[in-house]
Amino acid sequence: MSTMPLRAKAEMAAYGASAAALAYVPSMESVPAHATAAAISGGCVWWLYRKVKTRDFRRTIRTAQRVLGPVTGGALYAAAAIVPGRPWWEPVAALGWGAVMSAALPVARSAWTPPADTAAAYPPGFRGLVMRLWDDAEVAPQTWLENIEQTVDAAHPDFTANIVAPAGKPVPHIDLVAAAAAFGVPAACVTVDEIPGVGPGRMRLTIAPTTRRSGGSIEEMWAEKVARPGGAIPGSQIVRVGQFPARGDLPARGMILAQVDAGELARINHGQLCSAFGVEPEELRLVAEARGREALVTLYESAPLKASRRATRELLTLDAHGRYTIGTAHDGSDAKVYMQSAAGTLHGFLVGVTGSGKTVTLALMCAAWALAGLANWVTSARPDAQMSAVGRHIDRQGAGAVFTWWMLKAAIALMDIRGEINAEVGHDFSAHSPYPGLVLVLDEFNSLVGDDTLGDEIAHMTDVLAREGRKFGIGIVFAGQSLNLSKLGGEASLRDQVQGGIGVVLRIASSSGGIAARQATGGLAGDVDLADIPDRFNASMSLMDRMHGVTDDVPGEPTHGVGHVVTGSGATMMRSLYVHLPKDGSRDGLDDIFPEGGGINTLTDREIDTLTGLGLWHAWTMPPPSGNDKGDGESLPPYTGIGSFAPPPAAKPKTRTVKEQILHVVDRQMTAKEIRAQVDAAAGTVRNALSDLVTTGRLLQVDHGVYAPVGHSTAGPVEQDVQTDRPAPSHAADRVDGALVVEAAGLIISSQFGSQSMVQRKLRVGFAVAGRLLDILEARGIVGPADGGKARDVLVAPDVQDDVLRELRADYALATDD
Repeated sequence: MSTMPLRAKAEMAAYGASAAALAYVPSMESVPAHATAAAISGGCVWWLYRKVKTRDFRRTIRTAQRVLGPVTGGALYAAAAIVPGRPWWEPVAALGWGAVMSAALPVARSAWTPPADTAAAYPPGFRGLVMRLWDDAEVAPQTWLENIEQTVDAAHPDFTANIVAPAGKPVPHIDLVAAAAAFGVPAACVTVDEIPGVGPGRMRLTIAPTTRRSGGSIEEMWAEKVARPGGAIPGSQIVRVGQFPARGDLPARGMILAQVDAGELARINHGQLCSAFGVEPEELRLVAEARGREALVTLYESAPLKASRRATRELLTLDAHGRYTIGTAHDGSDAKVYMQSAAGTLHGFLVGVTGSGKTVTLALMCAAWALAGLANWVTSARPDAQMSAVGRHIDRQGAGAVFTWWMLKAAIALMDIRGEINAEVGHDFSAHSPYPGLVLVLDEFNSLVGDDTLGDEIAHMTDVLAREGRKFGIGIVFAGQSLNLSKLGGEASLRDQVQGGIGVVLRIASSSGGIAARQATGGLAGDVDLADIPDRFNASMSLMDRMHGVTDDVPGEPTHGVGHVVTGSGATMMRSLYVHLPKDGSRDGLDDIFPEGGGINTLTDREIDTLTGLGLWHAWTMPPPSGNDKGDGESLPPYTGIGSFAPPPAAKPKTRTVKEQILHVVDRQMTAKEIRAQVDAAAGTVRNALSDLVTTGRLLQVDHGVYAPVGHSTAGPVEQDVQTDRPAPSHAADRVDGALVVEAAGLIISSQFGSQSMVQRKLRVGFAVAGRLLDILEARGIVGPADGGKARDVLVAPDVQDDVLRELRADYALATDD
């Protein structure tokens, strides 16, 4: 009886009182009493009838159980009222009914079941103990705990769990003091929070006495140092925290999954994140990855990438999804890259400074291509002994601008040859084509396109191959310490073709996070946030140690091969596989990763014969011919098709400077837009040249943005743009050129970096003008207010850049293609 709930006790008392009333009231001939009994019994019958009509068997049975007492009592009341007098059986029947109903407890049984002889079964260990303590304390009756996880380790009582209510009901208010008493911890160590994306039927319970004693919970630290405005991951909130023990060479780690609000993108400042967790970036113990609105932060006990794995043919062979393993990810899994991009191209990029492991990684790529049956041509700006060793296993390898020019010229002609083959077989390049794929590697690309004599032609042919090579199975892989693709058709189109394909960024020069990565890769890495890679694993001596005179002259281990695999909009920190490429002339390990037997993939006989007939299949070391002359009086056979063009002249003709082009073009009163359209130079360069010409008196400025030759009549300045019939002036009220405002907005939004000095350097304007540009962008809600010498906050996401720039052009009366 002591374990019976109060509700059941009250119901038993009600049955006793009702039994006493049934023994005497029916014989009293009291109309109000009869009406009350009829109303109660009839109402219960009507309720049961309504449940029967719903055809819900479970609810019907439950309702019948609950109305059993009132209905049977009403029937007994009616029988006693109908029979005249007070027969002996009326009190006996009333008392019997009360005893039966008290034993059955039909109403209370739906919320209480008498305890069974055996105790409830709980799982063994910590989880079972937590569940039993929760049930015994009755902090929130009818609820239970699920997903119980210890947050520190097995020796500490800190844990998180989900409080679950019955289906269709919310979790009731939890008294934190009662919850603390249930587990024997201080009330300040207990928190109950909503679970993101889950309704009120589940709540997150956190018991953290150890964490509290150590100076605050991870949630508090995250809110104060990471999620705050201007923090490492602004606007983020923790979704899940996990602890994982050491496994093999992988050290123990803790992982935090966080997310920002819907419609936002997670942005990570790696340096700030390391500072928040009290680690040095040089330790490479903290790894952060962003995917859309989610961010995953992993903190290791020690650097996870110190061990490198030796490359094998099995790892470099394509899997069922067209990927090969190029390294080991920080979490111990295989770091894989696709052989082809999502667009079906063989394009890619590899960036890394000297000593970062770029040559070894390039050798791995060449081996993977060879194992997949692809032919490979490699060129670089200067001879390299290690790449020469790789060259013994691939079709063609050389160095210098001359070799590169012939290589690209042959590839251009190969597109024409393969175009004829495609027409014969009825489809573009695929695994069923009668010729192999061909990958061209352009190492030290910046130096190649910067060659005084052949650089422009190399850039032009590279652009043609990058844009049109997919249909003919020809890919371009850009490599170097950094990439400058300004001479090509456009970084955006190349980035679209490379997305999802090969993308590896090792240690880069002057690392400063995402901005440096975007600059080093020429924009091919997109907006992916990449952590800095130091030249050595180093715990970095603190300034306090230096103050106390602590010395440590033992250098850390080199970080050769440590970098990121970039795929689409994400990046994974990894260390590339290792293959021995000696610098002392000893035997290398390339025979162990290239195809067994030493076979080399080459072009087909038909392709080689045709290239030979065109004079393009030779050592590629002779100077390019002048015009169509091969040097012996014999002309190159004409071959004009897709992308074909004449070889470059032996010496480049002297080109006009930008100022000379402007003076030649301006023969009347002209707007800046008209001048820029006829001058082969960037808009900023033309603008600076116009300013210099006006300053030196060689050109006359009629009005803002309007110029004329010296001595030209200035009567009747241009009022309307002749092409658009809109007002010509495009400058702001404070005399800042509107085109500059648009350029500044595009620069800041794309880089997500609102620095005044950066705007000054990139646009080549005065520091004061750069400040006025930022003030204008602040008034338009693009950047935040100035905060001393700090960069301003960028308030516009990159994905709406086109819309913002379109509005600015309209406001300043600029043509959309200007």
